[in-house]
Amino acid sequence: MKGGRKNLKRAAKEEKFNLQDGQAIMQVLSLRGSNLIEVMDGQGEKSLALFPAKFQKSMWIRRGSFVVVDISGKEKALESGSKVACLVSQVLFYEQVRPLQKSP
Repeated sequence: MKGGRKNLKRAAKEEKFNLQDGQAIMQVLSLRGSNLIEVMDGQGEKSLALFPAKFQKSMWIRRGSFVVVDISGKEKALESGSKVACLVSQVLFYEQVRPLQKSP
């Protein structure tokens, strides 16, 4: 990754991260086109998430990738009739996911 978006690069290099209130780790099921992705949480519940433009051309995701998603307004969005329920806040790479998979 060359130039631009230094804070995104810095966050990607950090091996440790902390989940804040209203955030969850979800797995990408499919790419729906443009900036929409379908994600699944630990309980198997599927929802649509928005992949912000700040990640485009600097980070790529594919099926099976893990992302940190902001779900604080999920219930409110579903009540209003919106299909997009959450927003991607961070993309997790293999070095960050591996310790989580090994931990109980």
